[in-house]
Amino acid sequence: MSLRDIAFPYRAKRNFGAASFALVFLMLILEIELLVAIALGVVAHRLDLFRDLQTVVLPGAVLISLATSTVFAWRARSWTKSRIAGLADYGSASAGYAERLAKSRPGS
Repeated sequence: MSLRDIAFPYRAKRNFGAASFALVFLMLILEIELLVAIALGVVAHRLDLFRDLQTVVLPGAVLISLATSTVFAWRARSWTKSRIAGLADYGSASAGYAERLAKSRPGS
């Protein structure tokens, strides 16, 4: 399993699982920490505050990342299932897929 399969599980015809959740969670923590470091270092010119405020910033980043990753994983599971089903329909026969799509649309 490669990083690409974890980041985009539908390409490997897999559901959004624990590995994908962990990747999103860790990337969000990294991004939040980086934004705080840039804000304190470049904008405020107080990079020493970054280290001093880690007792507040890191737990806050973990909570925000956990909540965001949970919502994203919940939404991505249903999206991935429909994406896999759509790829299977499209891959079986393009003409057949087009006919089924035309029949499923009202007024066609």
